[in-house]
Amino acid sequence: MTILFLDFETSGLNPYHDDIIEIAMKVYGKDIKYSALLKPKSNECISQEITALTGISNKMLHKEGVEWQKAYQDTNEFLKEILKSSSDNKLYIVSHNGETFDFLFLKRIFNDLNQLNIKAFPIKNIVFIDTLLLAKGLLKNRITYKQSALCTSYNIITKGSHRAMNDVKSLEKLYIALCEILNKELNKRRSVLENPQMIND
Repeated sequence: MTILFLDFETSGLNPYHDDIIEIAMKVYGKDIKYSALLKPKSNECISQEITALTGISNKMLHKEGVEWQKAYQDTNEFLKEILKSSSDNKLYIVSHNGETFDFLFLKRIFNDLNQLNIKAFPIKNIVFIDTLLLAKGLLKNRITYKQSALCTSYNIITKGSHRAMNDVKSLEKLYIALCEILNKELNKRRSVLENPQMIND
């Protein structure tokens, strides 16, 4: 059983057209991680609004960004390598607002790799967990379910938010906090943290 936290920074909010400009992934409870800045696939410059939000500039992407093909392949290989150590041949991938954002970008990466005749990581081996949906199910009547606001509620430091690896690290802590709440509600001997399939069930 292997849990992986995932976050993308992008050039906009449209998961079907906008560019990935940063990827970060981290294995739960371990210092095994991958992150990269990407040169935009479209070759379009990112907007000042995105730079203001993320701190990522066009200059940074030009100097430090890797070509999208390499970043996509590295992401793919990282996932395949992590799967080897999974006891149940599954990867539990956790993102905040994943269902309408991060998971769609990840599926786009797989589609683009397949079009390059590179065998993409098999979707059937992924269990997707969206902490936004989990939080909405557990915490009723909140005004906002933004990751930053939820982290503040649980005294989780979110320094440098909207940089992918910082968001991933705070997401890991938020996920633990939400699982502890769910454990209390379920009142079962099995821990949700050790059995993430229970969240989807």
